[in-house]
Parts: sequence; C-alpha cells; structure tokens
Amino acid sequence: MPTAERALLHRGGRRGTWGSLGLWRDGEDDYAIACEALALAVGRAAAVQRGDRVLSVACGAGDELLLWRQHFGAEAVLGVEQDPLLVRAAEELCAARLVGLVGVALREGSGTRLQALGLAPRSFDRVLCVDAAYHLRPRAAFLHGALALLRPEGRLAYTDLCLDSLGPPWRAPLVRSAARLCGLAAHELLSPTEQAARLQQLGFEDVQVQRLDEPVLGGFARYVGQQGRRISRTVWHPDWRRPGLTARLIGPCRAAGLGYVLVAGTRAATDPAVSPVSPASLPATS
Repeated sequence: MPTAERALLHRGGRRGTWGSLGLWRDGEDDYAIACEALALAVGRAAAVQRGDRVLSVACGAGDELLLWRQHFGAEAVLGVEQDPLLVRAAEELCAARLVGLVGVALREGSGTRLQALGLAPRSFDRVLCVDAAYHLRPRAAFLHGALALLRPEGRLAYTDLCLDSLGPPWRAPLVRSAARLCGLAAHELLSPTEQAARLQQLGFEDVQVQRLDEPVLGGFARYVGQQGRRISRTVWHPDWRRPGLTARLIGPCRAAGLGYVLVAGTRAATDPAVSPVSPASLPATS
C-alpha cells in the first residue's frame, strides 16, 4: 500500500504503519486498531506462542513483526516483503521500537518464491500472512513454500478472499471485472470448502476456515466512506482512488458471492506419500 494512502487511512486515529482491510468491531473507528485486530486473529488462528520461530509473509512496513515478537512472545521473527521501500520502513520501525531486543529480521522477497530465500526446510513453527494472500499468485506456490518451511506439526494461518460456489448466474462477469480493477486474479478465488480441501490435499491437518465477510469487508467499506467525508476525499482524489474504489466495489461484489476467510492448518507429523502438485511445475512469478 502506497505511503500516501496509508497516511490518509490512519489520519485521526492511532499512529501506525498498518495497511490492511482490518477487522472491525461494532463502533470501531480507528484504522490502526482494526488492522491490529486482524493480525491478532491470524496469530491466534496459528496458535503463536512464546518461543516460536515465525515467518511473516508480505509483512508490510513492520507493525505486524512487532506484534508477533512483543504480544505473542515469538523468539525469532523473519519478515518477508517484496517491496524494497516497505522493507526499509520495517527495518527502521523495528530498529526504533525494539531497543535492547533481538529476534526480528527482514528479507526482501516474494511470497510465491519462498524457496529462493535459501531458508532451511522445516525451520519455522508458524507461517503467517495477514491480508495479502489474494495478491500472491499462483496461490499454490505460496502454500507449497509455506509447507516446506514449516516443521512437522507447525501451523500456517492466512486470510484470503473467497467466492461462494453457488450464486446468481450474473455474478461471474462482475467478480472478474472487479478483480481486474483491484489487480487480482479471479480464477484464484475459491469457495471456503475448496480452500480447506486444497490444504488437506497438501498434507495439512486440523484445517479451519472462518468467514469474516462482515467484520472485514463490510467494516472496511463503512470506514472508508466515513473517513473520506472526514478528510474531504473522494474516489477521484489520486491518493484516495484505490481505497475509495475498493470500498465502492465491496457491496456489489459481496452480493455476487465474494467473501473473506481466515484459513489455518497444521502440517502433518509425517508427509503424505504423494503431493498432488509439484512446486517445480508451478509457473514462475515476479
């Protein structure tokens, strides 16, 4: 998320570097608090605990790295982010806020090419991705990379957009058009049942999928509308175009079957005999 957009979303509330859709409680009107709430939900779904080694994929400008370290007590946190500007911002934030503490590191890299980072297999207790998985395509590359880096019985948790398997016949063109406007791949949108089945086929157990349509999508749309009026920004303002357009698209897309899920699963203690998709067969991504 560009710095200007993030600054406008945060204006009037608690300072922070967060850049997500957020998890909105009833009456919540602070962007940073909603974003932190979404990250907390992901951390809890992954059962992050004291002493864990955590890989945080698409970690943004760093606030979530501090959360894994300071709130959950993770022993070591590695943040992976593709945008070099966000990597530098995260490094500066962690250097300023982790005075006297160690255990947080940053690497520039793609969430769909985790193997390229040269990390040791099975070296993390938890792999997390907060409000970014829908930007990672092919999604299978991210999931295979996470599986390879998780220790047996380690846990993966991420949030993603989903698409209900049943719906009105007119929904597909609408969702495809909206996905293109938002830079997403419509063919990567699976139903919650398909999301769970994909993880199970890879060898994950105790797979859980939680719907968060209203507290995430509905809450973000309401907040952007209110914030736009407060700061006198419309969808036509260059720094408000993407948040404003996203908020406007949420209503019709939800009517067409678009949803939001929190997905979590535990790597099996023993690997499955056959993996349905070989990472080598996946297309290269940028």
